[in-house]
Amino acid sequence: MRNVLLVDDEPLIVQGMQSIIDWNANNMQIADTARNGVEALSKLEDSPVDLVITDIMMPQMSGLELIREVKARSPFTKFIILSGYEEFNYVREGITLGVENYLLKPVNIDELEATIKHMQHDWEREEIRQIQMDQSWRILRNNILQRWANATIDAKEFRERALLLEIPMTKSSYNAAALRIVTGPDHGVNDPQLYRPKIAEQCEIIGNEQLPDGCEIICFPDQEGDIIVLFTSSSLEGEEWQHKALHGMKQWIAADTGASIWGVIGQAEQTYLGFPLSCSKVKQWLQNHLFIGSETSIVTTGSDGEPVSFLEKREPAMEQFHKLLRDGESLEVNRFIDQFFDVQAMDSHVARTPCFNSAIQLMLAAKDLEKTPDYGGVFGALSRIHTLSGLKQLVKRVIHQTLDTYHTIEKDYSPHVLAVLDLVKNHYKEELSLKTLSQKLDLHPNYLGQLFQQEAGTSFSDYVNQYRIERATHLLLYSDKRAGEVGAEVGYGDTSYFYRQFKKYAGVSPTELRLMYMKK
Repeated sequence: MRNVLLVDDEPLIVQGMQSIIDWNANNMQIADTARNGVEALSKLEDSPVDLVITDIMMPQMSGLELIREVKARSPFTKFIILSGYEEFNYVREGITLGVENYLLKPVNIDELEATIKHMQHDWEREEIRQIQMDQSWRILRNNILQRWANATIDAKEFRERALLLEIPMTKSSYNAAALRIVTGPDHGVNDPQLYRPKIAEQCEIIGNEQLPDGCEIICFPDQEGDIIVLFTSSSLEGEEWQHKALHGMKQWIAADTGASIWGVIGQAEQTYLGFPLSCSKVKQWLQNHLFIGSETSIVTTGSDGEPVSFLEKREPAMEQFHKLLRDGESLEVNRFIDQFFDVQAMDSHVARTPCFNSAIQLMLAAKDLEKTPDYGGVFGALSRIHTLSGLKQLVKRVIHQTLDTYHTIEKDYSPHVLAVLDLVKNHYKEELSLKTLSQKLDLHPNYLGQLFQQEAGTSFSDYVNQYRIERATHLLLYSDKRAGEVGAEVGYGDTSYFYRQFKKYAGVSPTELRLMYMKK
């Protein structure tokens, strides 16, 4: 609802203007009235309005003088001039001051309503422009904050942008925190990735409520989808206010998304130059840990040392597991997985590396049963796992998909297809093509390709690539050979081509795979 101030020294005019049109229907209300410009200025000091409708000829201060004074203090206020006579000089000066219209008394209702409708459109356009400006400002600020957190912005550029974007640089304490929104099939909620900036914006509003003096909070999403929180303080306030603010943000996100939320608070640094280090330690902590259970929690990096997971002390009983796979004992396989990953811990988190190592061992054991293993659902999915329960579900899903295929009645292959499979197995390091193989088998290449597709359920080229990627996966995990050497050993002479094919079929790059599986 837009507020209107009526200014005229004639009471009848003021009364008439209040009833001349339906102000409510025009989304407007008469907020107040004044008898002259001096009184109007006094009232506007305490209660600014959107529109001033004023007479020109008034005692003490004319309407034009009033407009000049208000414009200097509130440039976005709009004006309509009323006059009992049409004076060219008044009209000209009114136009110069940027008034909406110059209306003669008695006021023409249609002209007044047309002027108001025109102003409504102006206000709407101004609001849209303001929203666009706010969004552009926030996008720019988020970009600068992300570069600051990653230490990828030049110091001089950051100082210049920080002044423009109101990023504090003179506080006594700076530290980072991260809110990780855990979503996906194992949590039954969709990933709110698309509206992370809005989540960060609301978190900032919540966080800045009831802060101690000298403290400030800024929130922004990073490229991995975490909500990064910057805590700044003019004094050493301790961590209590940070935990309280982070808890409020966490509760709101959980209620809004239905997801589980974990918070990690980093160590404080004494100047803004230390914020990237604090942020890096928080992200490293998240990279190195999995969360347990569905209860949300807040942890502090480096406060109690690193938790020691019992998984670091033992490995799966692979001989027993291989037997369960061959026997197709689905319930026993599930029990084996549950017992192995059953963590009895006081902490809310465990070290990620031993968990991933064991999970990869179990999934690869199942994949070894497949004639053409597809690793896309294994390694690509691992990069999105943040909880131990999510890891268990992935292991079970991958293994049972394999078992469902392995224990069905195996199809009899024709002699020609069996010969192709055998040639791939023994010569996958060499150049292979349907043309050369068809010559050996005395068949037309097109016929052999159609026969292979029909019986193997995949094209010859896909089968060869999947077989090579399978061999490459074992070499990457269980040898110290460089990725380029591994590619050459499985038949890829071009290292860049090997990287592209590995990413396509495994879902991650060779480097990412090795980072997931760290040798003990």
